[in-house]
Amino acid sequence: MRNKAEVLMHPVRMKILQALMHDKEEGLSTLEMISIIKDVPQATLYRHIQILVDENIIKIVKERKVRSVTEKFYAVNEGAAKLSKEDWTQLTIKQKLNYVSYYQLALLSQYQNYLHSLDEEERLEDLATFSFIDLTLTTDQFKNFENELNNLINKYYNMTDSSKETKTETKTIAINIIPKPEV
Repeated sequence: MRNKAEVLMHPVRMKILQALMHDKEEGLSTLEMISIIKDVPQATLYRHIQILVDENIIKIVKERKVRSVTEKFYAVNEGAAKLSKEDWTQLTIKQKLNYVSYYQLALLSQYQNYLHSLDEEERLEDLATFSFIDLTLTTDQFKNFENELNNLINKYYNMTDSSKETKTETKTIAINIIPKPEV
């Protein structure tokens, strides 16, 4: 069994997980992932999908026979694609910095793809937003804030649109919480 953080923080595996998070119920086939993750060779994608399956981070949700080949559809095992507090505390400083670096690079890559996908008119109405604030809270206040924030994110993450008539768009929400050292 591999170190979970090392499995999750690989750039190709991060792209696979991100692609799978958009289609939670039906899952995606490898061919569908290839059409989404265009910058990764097919053989590399297959290898990293297998690592994620072996580590129980993703699962096969259905299989479909296409001619003589069985096409597999994959989905994320809920909660398995996250590091637990215990996983995080066992990492070295270097591993934590690597993990955060890959996370930030994945965000940058996604933002670049978003900007390049806009035409000139859409660029004038860019919907990306960024915030940077310091909160001064007691430990209990921070725990309450964190719980409320998690509940809010989960509420919208788990929301399904029952009326297929309404067009939905995927938005990426990225939140970093960095404690300030005491002075």
